[in-house]
Amino acid sequence: MARPPSPAQIAHRLTWQLEGYLKRIQLAYIQAAVQLAKIRDEQYWKALRHPTIEDYAQKRLGLQRATLYHYLQVHEWLKRDHPAWLAPKPKGFIPSLTGASALMWIEEKLRGRGLAESVRKDLAAMRAQAMRGTLTDDEFRALRARFRSDVEPLRAILARLKSLRREGGSVLRFPATATAALDEAIRAVEQALSSNRQIAKLLGPREVMLARRALEGGSVIV
Repeated sequence: MARPPSPAQIAHRLTWQLEGYLKRIQLAYIQAAVQLAKIRDEQYWKALRHPTIEDYAQKRLGLQRATLYHYLQVHEWLKRDHPAWLAPKPKGFIPSLTGASALMWIEEKLRGRGLAESVRKDLAAMRAQAMRGTLTDDEFRALRARFRSDVEPLRAILARLKSLRREGGSVLRFPATATAALDEAIRAVEQALSSNRQIAKLLGPREVMLARRALEGGSVIV
């Protein structure tokens, strides 16, 4: 009479089955992204008499607009950065849709120019974790919060600088040097916002001082 399997043997079998199920789920979102891109590129939604691909996705697939375009964005990212994952039977680790979204965000930030070396190092470390599947949701949320904490003050400063620029343009005999200083500060902040750089890295104290002196109506020496 055959001996019943031990708990360890059952656990191994179930784990093996789970790995297969999860692998298929991970491949499924990639396959869905590929098919949606094909529907978009060949405009097959028109053949089913839908006015737009958004209408097709919602009524035929139950996908809201944001979800549809997220899948299409994932497809473009995979084609550009991870084409091996588009193979019929990709080998190695494949991230989940959530993990892919985090990895896509990190790689987009790494393409930005002028990142502070410490920021680039942290992003690269997080990317390595995402590629191994060990990046946790909490770690990724903390990383995004760090970037947001740098960006929001920059946006407020940019709005104030632009307001100062408009006010200066309406003032008779507003110093040309002050206008130039404000323009320089605006360009620096806009550049910083484009890649989530730190204000201290790109907008130095000299530009801040010039803008503040222009606001106060003092003379500006460039």
